[in-house]
Amino acid sequence: MGKLLLVTLLASGLSGLVANVANATSDKTNAQQQQQWRATAERIRTTYDSNFVRLSRGAQNHYAVRMYRLTGELYYAQQAATEVHQITDRLNMYAEHIHDRDWRLQQSKAMIERIRKTPRGKLRRAVLQDTQDKRFALFLIYQMAKLNEYGLRHPAHQLFVDYINTVQLYELLMSSSFIHAYAAQVANYVYWLKELKISDWTDDLKAAFLRAYPDDQDSKLSKREFNNKLYGLTHIILADSQYYQHTVSKQEHAWILDYFEQRQQRIVKHSKEDVQAEVGLCFLLAGLNNHPTLLAMQDAINNAVDEEKNMVLSVKGSDDLSTGEHRNVLAYALLNWPETLFQGPHLLEHRQLKGKVPIVYRQ
Repeated sequence: MGKLLLVTLLASGLSGLVANVANATSDKTNAQQQQQWRATAERIRTTYDSNFVRLSRGAQNHYAVRMYRLTGELYYAQQAATEVHQITDRLNMYAEHIHDRDWRLQQSKAMIERIRKTPRGKLRRAVLQDTQDKRFALFLIYQMAKLNEYGLRHPAHQLFVDYINTVQLYELLMSSSFIHAYAAQVANYVYWLKELKISDWTDDLKAAFLRAYPDDQDSKLSKREFNNKLYGLTHIILADSQYYQHTVSKQEHAWILDYFEQRQQRIVKHSKEDVQAEVGLCFLLAGLNNHPTLLAMQDAINNAVDEEKNMVLSVKGSDDLSTGEHRNVLAYALLNWPETLFQGPHLLEHRQLKGKVPIVYRQ
């Protein structure tokens, strides 16, 4: 009996030792993997930092704001500040003409005509036909939200709010046809309206989205439709975080995170790299930093970075820096997620940036 007990204790101790060694080996492998991913992210950052002046204006603004929120480095906030002047000039013009219904209709018509004639573009043109000045109202919300992200409000802010309150946007935004055409953007509009304290339709968005894209109909979705659904779902979480300014509730968004987990293999196999990166970022924003689906997306994106170009190329192999900026800043964030996210940049709170802000915001 004593010998049996001794053997049992030795076996138990050996099992524990093996388990400890296995855990230590696993931790070391994970640490090495994380280090490799961070190194890949820095290669992407070097590519874009060194070519920043070659980016289009829109790509410069998008990259600089995201990188500020991920790093807190004032350099990026300084680059982003130039966008405020562009937005302010545009809103000055809007304030002058906003009471003119014909002018608003003309603006909407021009915006719709500029939509590209792609399959998605045709959907968007169709859903916006006969919507009067709603396209203009949506773009106005976007411009106001951009200023709000910088901690600013245009002097005509209340005038714009009063106008938006007269436009019946709820039925358009919650319609399945609009979500099919603008799955990602509808989340933006809904959360921007909340942030601007105009309307809060965030609770209604889930039901509207599931009406447009019921989960039990996924097998009928084409590759393009599946990617559009994924874009919409990721943007609900990204918009709730105000685009990497703070974390989100994993409980509130469990229905989305569970969906991603259940569709993990299909996402890796049938979605583009920017979608995969956004899916992974949703888990990071929810604080699920070791989730298997996140790790799968990080591995896929790390492997997608071109060894020579030091960036994620397009599905067609293009290395155009401006058109590739979106997926590459996402890849950077996914592979080098910070411990702290930074809000803003709120330009008036930084002495070095306050002088770059138009004088109307400094009075």
